[in-house]
Order: sequence, then C-alpha cells, then structure tokens
Amino acid sequence: MAGHSKWANIKHTKALKDGARAALFAKISRQIRMAIQEGNSADPAINSLLRTEIERALKQNMPSGTIQNTLNKFKASKVQLKKYRLDIKYKRNVYLICIFYTDNFSGVKMDATPMIKKAGGEFMDVGSLFEDFGLIETRYDTAKLQNESSLEDKATNDAIELGAEEIEVVDNVDGSVNFLCSPVVLTSLSRNLEKAGYTVENSEHIFSPMNVVQLSPEEQKTYDVFVEKLRNLPGLEDIYDNVEQK
Repeated sequence: MAGHSKWANIKHTKALKDGARAALFAKISRQIRMAIQEGNSADPAINSLLRTEIERALKQNMPSGTIQNTLNKFKASKVQLKKYRLDIKYKRNVYLICIFYTDNFSGVKMDATPMIKKAGGEFMDVGSLFEDFGLIETRYDTAKLQNESSLEDKATNDAIELGAEEIEVVDNVDGSVNFLCSPVVLTSLSRNLEKAGYTVENSEHIFSPMNVVQLSPEEQKTYDVFVEKLRNLPGLEDIYDNVEQK
C-alpha cells in the first residue's frame, strides 16, 4: 500500500467530463448495454453490473422510461459492442487516448481521420506517456463499522485482502472510499467490493498523464473545439489527455 500517490493525477484526469446531456445519456446507454453483455442478462435482479449502471443512470437524472427503453432495445440485440482505443498526437505536444465502445470501429476511424488531420492531429501510439490503472469509487455504510475500526482501517484491510493497490478515504462521514487497482482486476474487484458491503458508484479504466502541458488561452480555445468534435464521434466513451486543467 506504500509508494507514491496517484491521486493528484486522478483529479486532473477526472476533470475531463462530458458536459452535454445528450452525450451523457448516450454514454450511460452504452454502459447499460455493456453491463447486459458482461453479466449475460438484462434482468437487474440477477445482474449486479446492470443494477449498478441503472442506479448510476437514475442518479444522473436519466428518466426511468428512457432506461427501460434502453433495456428493451438491447436485451434482444445480437450485436456485441467491443472496446477500442484510439491514440492521437494533436499539434506539437498534446497527446490523447480515446476509448470507444462500438460494433464498427473501422467505420468510426475512417470517418474521423479527415477531421483529425485537418485539425492538426495524427494517429500515434502514446501509451508510454500515460500510466493506466483501475479506479473504483465506492461508499460504505459507516454504521456497520465496529467500534474499534475506522473506515480507513477497514478499507485498507479490504484492499489488501481483495487485491487493490491503493485507497483514498474521500469522506469519513458519508463513507466515500476510492480504490486503485490493476485494470486487469477492475471488474472482479468491483464485484468483490460489493460482496464486502460497499456500494460501487463508478468503476473505470483510467489513463493518467505522466506529465502535463499548459496551453495558451488561444490554443485552449482551439483545442476545446477539437475535443468537442471528438465527443461527437459515435461510440466515444472517454477522452484522456495531458493538458493541464485550468
């Protein structure tokens, strides 16, 4: 559990959030679809992954009717989404990792190529410039803690036992705890944390830049336009970059 903390970089990375309602709901729908695929069921009563995604959708104010329509649409679907990664170098010193869930990645990439090149970008493997790990955001009912045990003690012991690499107690009052892990065990650790009494509110494969760059106001404005165009690509799930957040 020792070693350098990665939380400063996480806070940079987590600042890159979808702002548009339509884009957010499209992302939630993909996550519901992936949960159905991975859990092999469209019934949240027996699919804990799907149950978690539905709870998250409700917290994001997605209407229950929209959620049900999403379930009905995907429960009988034979088409399988797959996860893809697209690495981009933008202009001189900006690097991006884009994550897609789609059943037609070659078509998405072909359509995106002219836009990326026109904006001054190119495809390039930038993985060596990022550190990747799994992030699981949870809550634990602190009323269940024994008198002699603190939330940090419990989370630390659970992390050691279940295979997490690092923890951060975000809030002792509401029981918010973040766990870091290898991306390989992200799904299994999320399930085991739920069995241990935690409510998993979010889990994701994070790419955190080893070094960040500063953009001038004009460069930032141009870059924001480029990122917005990327966000409009079908199937885009997340964007990770090395631009310092203002």
